[in-house]
Amino acid sequence: MTAQDPARRDVEITRMALRDGGWIGYSEDAVFLDRDGQRVKLHDDAVTGIGRRVLAWDTAVLSLLLVGVGGWVVLTRNPLVGVAFAAVGLFSLYRTYQDRQALVIHVADRAKPFAVHPEHPAECHERLAEETGLRAPR
Repeated sequence: MTAQDPARRDVEITRMALRDGGWIGYSEDAVFLDRDGQRVKLHDDAVTGIGRRVLAWDTAVLSLLLVGVGGWVVLTRNPLVGVAFAAVGLFSLYRTYQDRQALVIHVADRAKPFAVHPEHPAECHERLAEETGLRAPR
């Protein structure tokens, strides 16, 4: 089909909202992302897999460890330095919490996958997996 073909313009896209604004959607042949005013179209044959990342556990554990070290430093050494360690650990833990429930879309010829945060991540993952026939990469 050419770009001028009217049938090409009648593509129906099912959209789902993202937590940080924008939307993710799918049609019969592609997955669409709209974040920060940028739209990306990922053809089904370029998408190698989709998955759901519940939480970055390594970062969460290290953040909690940093808070603990900060508390120990407050009690035994220098309170100001300990509070700084604990504050950095709490900030890291907060950022990690914001990144929870990410829908990860792996694309061929791209080293880093797309990660989006839908408002309803489980439902979004199931619907995309069902419509595109993709599963999490192994």
